[in-house]
Amino acid sequence: MREVRAKIEIDGLRAQDQDPAAGLLARAFESNPLNLAAIRSPDAARRRRCNLQGMRCLLPVARVHGLVLAASLEGQLAGVLVAAPPFSYPFPPAPLWPRMRTVFSQGLAVARRWREAFESLDACHPTTPHWYLGTLGVEPSLQGRGVGTALAQNWLARVDPDGVAAYLETDRPENLLFYARLGFRPVAAFQVLGAPVTAMERAPCAEVR
Repeated sequence: MREVRAKIEIDGLRAQDQDPAAGLLARAFESNPLNLAAIRSPDAARRRRCNLQGMRCLLPVARVHGLVLAASLEGQLAGVLVAAPPFSYPFPPAPLWPRMRTVFSQGLAVARRWREAFESLDACHPTTPHWYLGTLGVEPSLQGRGVGTALAQNWLARVDPDGVAAYLETDRPENLLFYARLGFRPVAAFQVLGAPVTAMERAPCAEVR
């Protein structure tokens, strides 16, 4: 008997869902190589706490100046995508208090390493008009159910009418095939805090396989 997959629903992230979305992204990225390099803690709970504060800083700004999509599966928040339209990267900084709270929560050394990481990524960022995929995270318990693909395809459907390239970085080698299926190709490889990072670009209206 053919299995029927639950429908994935995608919409813009609502203000009341910002905190659950921040928690989801904190869990989704807790073991990423760049995350480990910046936080340098074997304690997954500490890495999640650090991530949570960073995402709480990012999401309100991204909702105003960029695009934040939320995917729901069976009524549960399942994934979040954050992207910057052409000419909107980098987003303006968050208000002072959320930034101070993030530094106090993460610690000065972690905050310094994250700043160094973002400066390294900025130095390699394209200068031509493009959409930038900054964050794509799926709730760990719901990975493998098509949530990431649905979010990315929904985003690319918004990118293509603009007739510009799409750009991203990934620190996970296993993501290269995922993005290749969406029409991305590697354009650069570099180290950030000692973690290998691959930059990928997708030509306007590239074929999705």
